[in-house]
Amino acid sequence: MRIYIDILNRRFFLSLFCLLLIVCPLSCGKKGDPTLKSYEKPPAPSELKAIHRESEIILSWNFPKGKEQPLKGFHLMRSSDGDFEKLAFIENDKRSYVDKNFLMEHAYRYKILSESLKGVTSIDSNIMEIKPKYQPPAPQNVSFSIEHDSVILKWTSAGEGILYNVYKADIRGDYPIIPLNKEPLRDTNIKDTFSVKKPVYYTVRSLLGGNVRDEGPASEEITIDPSELVPPAPEDLEAVVTKENIYLIWKAPPEIWITRYRVYREIEKEGGYTLIGESQIPSFIDKDPPLTKRNYKVTALGPSKEGPPADIRDVVYNKPR
Repeated sequence: MRIYIDILNRRFFLSLFCLLLIVCPLSCGKKGDPTLKSYEKPPAPSELKAIHRESEIILSWNFPKGKEQPLKGFHLMRSSDGDFEKLAFIENDKRSYVDKNFLMEHAYRYKILSESLKGVTSIDSNIMEIKPKYQPPAPQNVSFSIEHDSVILKWTSAGEGILYNVYKADIRGDYPIIPLNKEPLRDTNIKDTFSVKKPVYYTVRSLLGGNVRDEGPASEEITIDPSELVPPAPEDLEAVVTKENIYLIWKAPPEIWITRYRVYREIEKEGGYTLIGESQIPSFIDKDPPLTKRNYKVTALGPSKEGPPADIRDVVYNKPR
């Protein structure tokens, strides 16, 4: 009888255990996704690109934002003649790599894949093929001019059939990988918007045509610092004399970075020019009674510097008879 009861008890506990397995799986009591999810393939890097610049092949790629945390990193693979071999392992927060170990005029293929913290690798990215060529020389005689609200950059040709990329930076020497122009330039000039808020820097690189950028060395760096701009002298300065006032007028210059004008007056009996006022428009009213002969000078002011003067002399009030 006792043996029979023991058998029943064992069957009861075995049934209870199986029921618990059905109702509450092994992951019961744990929050979040099932454990097996961490073994899924991570997203693959995409849009692998390559640029040949001087002695470097610069590789860059995209990866979904917010997906870096479960990644160990990226495996960059290269093939020069045959199978792909591992070139480098790159941290999960990086999106570029510089390959300096290559031969000119030799074909290479690159691909990249991601690896999760569990050691699971993604599918391959696109394959990038590149055959580094000898690059053209740097553009010479780079110069700039400012016309109204634009910066005009110009340079001399680096050779027949050569294209150009222009790079712009807010910090000296810290240029992005993406050029200012959307497509390589055939002309030796470019127009960009001008801002008086802060200095900007430009450099130009020559390149060969093709699917891959084969860029040569950078040109000299061009600095455009609004605080160093000197305005031209105002043009066509005239004086109109009335019974009460003298009106000074002049032609408005095209430079948008001119902030205001200063007016100086010299009275012959007193000697020397004196600042009598400023104006934000190309005109000024001298309200002192015009009973003496006077000379005037008008200057324009840029963000920081004052330009050369325009002058008009012997302004006199002719009293009606």
